[in-house]
Amino acid sequence: MNPVYKTDRLILRPRSLNDLEDCVAMDLDPAVVKYIRPTEDEETHRAFLQERFKRSYEDGLGFWSVFLRKEDGSQGDFIGWVLLVPLADEGPEVEIGYRFIQAAWGNGYASEAAAVIRDHAFQQTDLYEIVAVTHPENRASQSVLRKIGLLQKEDKLAYGQMLPFFTLEKARWQELSAA
Repeated sequence: MNPVYKTDRLILRPRSLNDLEDCVAMDLDPAVVKYIRPTEDEETHRAFLQERFKRSYEDGLGFWSVFLRKEDGSQGDFIGWVLLVPLADEGPEVEIGYRFIQAAWGNGYASEAAAVIRDHAFQQTDLYEIVAVTHPENRASQSVLRKIGLLQKEDKLAYGQMLPFFTLEKARWQELSAA
C-alpha cells in the first residue's frame, strides 16, 4: 500500500471506496471537467469510478485523495486527488495528474499535492521520468506542472488527441531539489 503524506495544509492518503461520493460530486461539476470528457449521468459515472477504484497498479503507483489538514493535524474536507499511473492507463510512461474541487482552486493546493507525489515518484519508485498531458487551453494545469519542475515538450497523442506533453527526469528533479 502507498504511504500517507502530510504537509502543513494537506493530507494525501491512498484513495479508497470511502472517497467515491466525493469524487462523483467533484466530477459532476461542469467547471471541474471542462477540459476533459464530460461526465456521464451520475449513476453511470459512479459505476465507472467504482471500477476505476478497484484497479491495482504497480507498487508506488496509484491515486491519493487529498484532504485539508485541520489545525489539530486531523483530516478535514476532501478537496481532490493526485495520481501517478501509466499514461492513459497504457504506459509505458507514468503520468502525474490531479483534479480538485472548484472551492480549492487558486490556493496552491494542486501544486503542493503534486509536488508531494512528484517527490514520491523519485524517492519511492524506480522511475527515471514522470510525464503529464493537459488540454491545450488549460493554462492553470500547465502552470502547476511548470511549478513542480516539468518541462513542456512536443505535443503527444494521448487520450485520443494531440495534447501538450510535459516531462521531468529524475536527474533534473535531483538538481532542482539540491538548489
